[in-house]
Amino acid sequence: MIESILLVDDENLFHLVFEDACSLLEISLSLQTVSSSDEAAKMFKKWYESNNDGKPECVFVDLNIIGSSFNGIEMVDKINHEYGNGCVIGIISSSDDHQEIEKAKKAGAQFWIIKSDDIEPRLEEFRNDYDGYVNKTNPFKIYK
Repeated sequence: MIESILLVDDENLFHLVFEDACSLLEISLSLQTVSSSDEAAKMFKKWYESNNDGKPECVFVDLNIIGSSFNGIEMVDKINHEYGNGCVIGIISSSDDHQEIEKAKKAGAQFWIIKSDDIEPRLEEFRNDYDGYVNKTNPFKIYK
């Protein structure tokens, strides 16, 4: 089980879909959701300054976060390079654009999950692979 998850996504309805799927699959003990990359960056800065106290184990970031200063790939890069890695991090998006996926890999994303209302099968597969991401033994994977 994943101790804690942070979902960064501008679609509040998807927060509910994701929360329901995590609950149904018993994926996480703690789930936080935020609607902007700016808010997530402030949280990571705070965690970084407090020796990662309270930082989530796993972060799912939407590719296109409307109303934010930077997109999901830039958020992944920021988390990995400004606030130190130490958490499993990837993109969750309805897009499967190859160029965006390559950019996400370069930024340090470990996975890409194709977003839909029926997210449970992909999250279940991700949960089964999770330990490999924690141990950094899994290759980058796209969950379709």
